[in-house]
Amino acid sequence: MAQQGRTGEHEVYIEAVLSLVEGVPVGRATTYGVLAGAVGHGGPRQVGRVMAVYGSSVPWWRVVRADGSLPLSHQCEALVHYREEGTPLRGRITDAASLRVDLDAVLWMP
Repeated sequence: MAQQGRTGEHEVYIEAVLSLVEGVPVGRATTYGVLAGAVGHGGPRQVGRVMAVYGSSVPWWRVVRADGSLPLSHQCEALVHYREEGTPLRGRITDAASLRVDLDAVLWMP
């Protein structure tokens, strides 16, 4: 019986994270940590796990690390979205490791 409770709580957590991500406006971004704080429990890693497993149906590119970066494996696809949405970036496009969303300009707080 306890396992069902945990599963239900986990599903509620997943839905809370995904709902917040759906609310991030076009051209804006937020961080894993900001989302964790808004949900009220868990931390950036838990939000990252939710995004990794369930986040493909929401605007995942609008959730970045605290320094504005994304994992290198996602940057190419995210860059297409950033350009479409006019999201301000910092760094050089030719240097993927330096590329970041300009959180000073676009940070969204739920």
